[in-house]
Amino acid sequence: MNGFFQIQIKEQGVNLLLFPPVGEGEKIRSTELKEYLNRIGVPYDVKAINSALSSMGEEEIALFLTAMKLSPVDAICNIQVAPDKMSVVMRLYPPSTGGRPASKEQIMDLLNQYKVRAGIDEEAITVALEENLYCTDIVVARGKMPTVGKDASIIYHFDTNNNIRPELKEDGTVDFFKLNTLHHCIKGQVLAEIIPEERGENGFDIYGSVMLAREVKKITFVYGRNLEISQDGLKLTSMVDGHASLVDDTVFVSDVYSVEDVGTSTGNIEYHGDVEVKGNVCENFSVKTDGNVFVTGVVEGAVIEAGKDIIIARGMHGQNKGRLKAGGNIVAKFISAAKVEADGFVEAEQIVNAHVFAGTNVNADAGKGLITGGKVIAKLAINAKNIGSPMGASTIVEVGSDLSAKKRLAELQKSVGEKSKTIPKLKKSLEDVTTRLKQGVKLTQEQLRNAKMLQITLAETQAKIKEELREIEKLDKMLKNEGMSHIDIRGTMYQGVAVAISGATMTVKNEYTFCRLYKKDADIASTNL
Repeated sequence: MNGFFQIQIKEQGVNLLLFPPVGEGEKIRSTELKEYLNRIGVPYDVKAINSALSSMGEEEIALFLTAMKLSPVDAICNIQVAPDKMSVVMRLYPPSTGGRPASKEQIMDLLNQYKVRAGIDEEAITVALEENLYCTDIVVARGKMPTVGKDASIIYHFDTNNNIRPELKEDGTVDFFKLNTLHHCIKGQVLAEIIPEERGENGFDIYGSVMLAREVKKITFVYGRNLEISQDGLKLTSMVDGHASLVDDTVFVSDVYSVEDVGTSTGNIEYHGDVEVKGNVCENFSVKTDGNVFVTGVVEGAVIEAGKDIIIARGMHGQNKGRLKAGGNIVAKFISAAKVEADGFVEAEQIVNAHVFAGTNVNADAGKGLITGGKVIAKLAINAKNIGSPMGASTIVEVGSDLSAKKRLAELQKSVGEKSKTIPKLKKSLEDVTTRLKQGVKLTQEQLRNAKMLQITLAETQAKIKEELREIEKLDKMLKNEGMSHIDIRGTMYQGVAVAISGATMTVKNEYTFCRLYKKDADIASTNL
């Protein structure tokens, strides 16, 4: 219990009783005592009060204040509202001898005068009065903060990482036979689940004003064909055996077309979905798909085009006519005498006499880790053990963006700006037609055809803007990373290799070993790995 004070009124004058705290209670506050005496109009000696408070032990002290006549003083209740309007603190001061104690009704009336309407703790008031909790902060009203809700979320029951690099084995090589990145699913398999949103509860302050809980985000599935949603809308299930993937928050399931070899028995393959070749892709044949391609064997002088990844477990003998093109990544045991282009990274233990382009990295740092002959270009980085050869094979390696990328970015930005200006005009024209139809105006067949063409044009323009914005984002990200472009050599870069980094060029005259090449100012510099 806190220490407190009380006025004692006698015939000879006014005394001040000082009661020490009990247990871990707070000592009497000097400032609070003086404010109280000023409030009731009793004169006092500052030094005497300060001396009494400083010397106070475990016994109460009686201090004579004045010989004036004083009427009985009733109990006083102070109310303080917190600045955030979320709590009200009461402090009680005891009545003088002959004064009236505070009552619950008086305190409730005082709270009403302060317009405190909500969160009143009547029990705390009762306890404070019954236990005479004087000079003590008593929380007599408390608001309620709104509870934080929870946004809806999606749990995916398949691997959503579309950029997994193969893992190195202990001997420094890669097991290219275990590179199947197809995420197989079966008919009836639940691929994704929505964890529903949880709404928060509204709160209130001590004046009764409602504090709204944050709006929580709902979520719905975005998905392609071969999928269905449960009746409650919370589960997404595959309707076929196939391969699941997540692209820009959209779930796709594509059928997997599986063959032993691509050759005379199959002819060229064109397919909408993923293609799995358990054997080889023979010379002069082709595989074209908008999905992934996985080849267990060898690709020999053939053409493979994929909208996503190309995985070749044993490698590619291009025979100077083979070609690989992927919208995702390309991974192969080796690449020889072929043209290779990937929007993502290209990974191989050996790249020999090949023309390779990667939208991100070219990695040849496993196994022999060799790039020799041909031309290898990566937008971000080339990582290799050895580049070139002791015999001086003509090898070109290049990293960083080029002027064509900057030019393309400018063209796209201009195109989006021009198309965006036409959108409001198209919408306004369509709104005019809709308004006229609602008003009962009969339109001619030609006017209806024009309205239909406006709808088609609007949809096509919006789709094209969306496509160009995606390309702008990709180019912008690439150009921002231009300063990070580098070539890492974990073995040797031999004499005669032609190097270009973000426009700076050089021909290697002295071998480089275990270092990183990067652009510094207008030149190419090196630093140890």
